[in-house]
Amino acid sequence: MNRDFKRKWIRAVAAVVAALAATWATGAVWDTYKVMKMTGEMKTVCVGRILIDLPKEAQVELYGQWIEGFDIDAFAESEEAFTKRVAAREAEIRAKPDRLGGNKNMEAVSEVKTESGLAGKIFVHSRNVSEGTESDGLTIERYHYEGVALEAHVHGNGVSIDLTAKDYDPDLAANLPRLVSQLVPNPANRIPTDPGFCLDRAYVREPLTAKQGERITMAVGLPGHPDIGINVDTIAGTRPDPRTLLERNAVSRARRPAALNLLATELRAAPRTIAGFAGDELVRQVIESNGVFVYGFEWELNGTEDNVLVPDIRLAMVTGRGDGGPAPSSLSAPAAMALWDRIASSLRVRPAARPH
Repeated sequence: MNRDFKRKWIRAVAAVVAALAATWATGAVWDTYKVMKMTGEMKTVCVGRILIDLPKEAQVELYGQWIEGFDIDAFAESEEAFTKRVAAREAEIRAKPDRLGGNKNMEAVSEVKTESGLAGKIFVHSRNVSEGTESDGLTIERYHYEGVALEAHVHGNGVSIDLTAKDYDPDLAANLPRLVSQLVPNPANRIPTDPGFCLDRAYVREPLTAKQGERITMAVGLPGHPDIGINVDTIAGTRPDPRTLLERNAVSRARRPAALNLLATELRAAPRTIAGFAGDELVRQVIESNGVFVYGFEWELNGTEDNVLVPDIRLAMVTGRGDGGPAPSSLSAPAAMALWDRIASSLRVRPAARPH
């Protein structure tokens, strides 16, 4: 390669690199502008006991709702459809034989009507019994365990709410009607002014304690950015993980082959306090097997076992989701970081959520 040609070749490569850098910078600026526009108008969503701000056009799904051992599902339904569905469910339970092959599968049916305008039925059915002997090597003891299925189906203000548990301690069956009495329909998912726990289309008024346990998950999609997913999971009344997010990440990196670690760049990995919650933040850029760049964001509060106002909170955002596998991120790193910071920094406890 002669000297003139070499100089021309170096200048050409430099020009290509400069053009790519300029294109990336222009794209990053444009992406950041899109994020500014996207977050110019936000809406506040109540998830359990916390509030979080999301872009106005965000599509929100709340699920995995659980309190005191009961799965809770709320949905829009007419009163007529509700009445037919509950009647069919009652007939279905009665038609099943009990554990001895008899016709006493349904043990109790009670009507329920609450101050908040909910009305419906509670079913106790499908008792199971387990008994026998067990030994610790020195002594032999007999055991006898019983469990029943509990269901509450209530309706009001265009909302149906189902609470179910498959194998519940019969001695604690009174937990269900008490919990039902605290439910309030909330069809538009407005932010409640009463203290309590937000569900989808409903909320539970206080009092609630950490011993009862409570959990909810939120999934968020952004129109125009189908590769981006946002999740919030909050749970109270459980023992915290003994290791923090950053500690688990350090262990994971130490176990992975060095070549794999080269594909994941940590853009942030440090403690981060949000609204007084001292949590951990981890932000990574990952090169997937098909060569595309994606970004992952995590913030965790490793909550407490005995305080519902300091629950375990896990906030996450990912880019690059595709139907056929990883897809190029629709946002550049600076733009994705700006979106993450706007959403993450808005997380806080709902003021009215503080128990009396």
